[in-house]
Amino acid sequence: MKLYVFQVNNGSTLTFDTDLAVQTVLELKHAIQAKYKIATQHQVLVVNGGECMAAERRVCSYSAGTETNPIFLFNKEMILCDRDPTIPKTTFSIESEIQVKVEESLLMPAVFHTVASRTQLALEMFEVANKLSSFCERLVHDEHLQHQGWAAIMANLDDCTLSYQKLLMKFDTAYVNYQRDLEEIKAKLSKLGTAVSVMARIPLLECLTRHSYRESMEKSSSTPEKDSDETEEEKSTDSVLYTAGAQRPSKLSPSFSASGTAATHEPAGDQETNEMTDSGGLRAALLDDDTPEFANPSCFNVTLLDWINVQDRPNDVESVVRKCFDSINRLDPRIIQPFLTDCRDTIGKLDNQNMKAIKGLEDRLYALDQMIASCKKLVNEQKELAQGFLANQKRAENLKDTSVLPDLCLSHTNQLMIMLNNHRKLLDIKKKCTTAKQELANNLQVRLKWCCYVMLHADQDGEKLQALLRLLTELMERVRVVEALSTVPQMYCLAVVEVVRRKMFMRHYREWAYALVKDGKLLYEAEKFKRESFGKLFRKSFLRNRLFRGLDSWPPTSFCTRKPRRFDDELPDISVEDLQYLKSCCPLEVQPFLMVPTMCDFEPLNRHVETLHQLVQAAQSVDEMSQTITDLLNEQRASYSRSTHRSSVFTPQSESIPGTTTPMSSKTPSSLNLQGPSCQPLHVPVPAPLEDLSPDSIDAQTFDFETIGHPNMDPVLQQGSLDLDSLAESPESDFMSAVNEFVIEENLDLSKPHQ
Repeated sequence: MKLYVFQVNNGSTLTFDTDLAVQTVLELKHAIQAKYKIATQHQVLVVNGGECMAAERRVCSYSAGTETNPIFLFNKEMILCDRDPTIPKTTFSIESEIQVKVEESLLMPAVFHTVASRTQLALEMFEVANKLSSFCERLVHDEHLQHQGWAAIMANLDDCTLSYQKLLMKFDTAYVNYQRDLEEIKAKLSKLGTAVSVMARIPLLECLTRHSYRESMEKSSSTPEKDSDETEEEKSTDSVLYTAGAQRPSKLSPSFSASGTAATHEPAGDQETNEMTDSGGLRAALLDDDTPEFANPSCFNVTLLDWINVQDRPNDVESVVRKCFDSINRLDPRIIQPFLTDCRDTIGKLDNQNMKAIKGLEDRLYALDQMIASCKKLVNEQKELAQGFLANQKRAENLKDTSVLPDLCLSHTNQLMIMLNNHRKLLDIKKKCTTAKQELANNLQVRLKWCCYVMLHADQDGEKLQALLRLLTELMERVRVVEALSTVPQMYCLAVVEVVRRKMFMRHYREWAYALVKDGKLLYEAEKFKRESFGKLFRKSFLRNRLFRGLDSWPPTSFCTRKPRRFDDELPDISVEDLQYLKSCCPLEVQPFLMVPTMCDFEPLNRHVETLHQLVQAAQSVDEMSQTITDLLNEQRASYSRSTHRSSVFTPQSESIPGTTTPMSSKTPSSLNLQGPSCQPLHVPVPAPLEDLSPDSIDAQTFDFETIGHPNMDPVLQQGSLDLDSLAESPESDFMSAVNEFVIEENLDLSKPHQ
């Protein structure tokens, strides 16, 4: 097996070991350079279909490299040279000697030696015919491969043309939109100039940079190797932080000197604020907030424009505007329009059908195929004649009769003339095939040179289009930045006002929420106590889970019983005094955005709190329902006492001996003591933590009880608790007797001694 590479320029086939198939394309190029002296930078490898082989991919990843589907190689050095490619002309040594040998053989006498000599000459002519036929067939095959290589490079050219057209259309659309918005862009740049003059007169509040400065100091202390860089930054920011003494004095908020733990987050300033504030005096002020220097207004004299200019250095506001105008000048229509015209002309050159289509090539290749077919017929005829010579020689040797030699030699003379004529036809076919291949190579040389020219021109224009499109895209991005920068003064003032408003809201909201939660907890605990009391009374009632379903529900603990989560903890430490200071220093253009927020209207919420407080007081008082439940429980206790006294009369004498102790049944429940909570309705005891109370836990801890068997019940009922649901399904007479037994069981339960 071989790896086949076909050089389209001269129609030659290059073969390599199949080991290169598992190597990269770049290694294949190095192998071609080492074996055939073609430099790698001059090699263009294309597979059938027009795909250009990538240097980093493996050769076997492409479906090419066989004898019928080789890898097509284009030698750019050969294409760009002025000489036409040379087709190697192969001449066999014996093919020019055939005619001389035939003429000499015709002069020989009619003897046995002449027969043997002419037979050997016929065999040699057949071998030459076979070689000539194979050679012509290979020449025609090479021309077919040259045609396939040209089709592959044309497919690659079509792909390049389509990509180039898409790029040109994309830039053309973007440029038309840019020209439509050009006046608006210039207006935005002018608006930024006004905004810059306003930002230069707006002071930057120091509390907005304090948090990022502390983070930068922590990072610098943990990475000592960056001290030299920070020193350079300190030197570069001294001019920003410390200006002339005639500049605007700064007023600091009183909170700056009293609090040093403000947690601030400026969206775009965490990275560069340390550069802006990294100076000797400011460092000392931020490291020790309570020092006297911190209250000095001159220690922080930075404007909003100063802070913006150091965020993306060296791309300050001035450089952004300068780059915008530079891009606008480079996108001038007087420069772009002629270039777009050249690009459209390049598309026309790429679509030159006269150069892309080789007219008549298919017909020529068909004619060559017909010549190869006739060549094979001539070879077969030469073969038959040579076999006839060999058969005649054997017959003559077997007969050993000299009388037949004259006729045989005469017949051989005619046959040799026929074979010589066939040999001449084969030589003519070889010449035609060689000439056709040379003409095709010369034709392809011109077309390949045109193809290299237009593709090189398209690549150059494509690179320019890419650069212009990138320039246009960057310009539109900078315009968006300019548009955002133009709103910075208004956004800065609105953000300061919003922070102050949120702090005011947060303070009042927490006061209202804490008062609401306090009353909500009291209301919940009062309701919980009432439901517990009623549950203890109603849990053994026959009506439970029959007429009054849902009485075992429990109020949710998630509403008005927990404090709300903390929020707005990361807001900058901006006070109303800071807002008043900005209002006194900022220019008139931003004064409408520095309105001090009004006090939040919490009066409706406060009325809700008062209503809830009244509801809590009403819930904690002993209402009629609570009094009724208390009376019923007291009556149960009195009935329980009477039952105890009556049971002591019927107790056997052996069980009432003094000094003996009557054992209690393990199923006897403890008595319910509800007098304590009923006497103190305003101070509700909390049996368990609020989060541990739930309907399931209360039923498990408080409502669990067992049924005491009646002496008259059958053994089955005495083994377990009384199932009221099974009683409900019994006949009416049995049901009434079961109810009576249930009442008796209840009285017996109440008559047990109190523990």
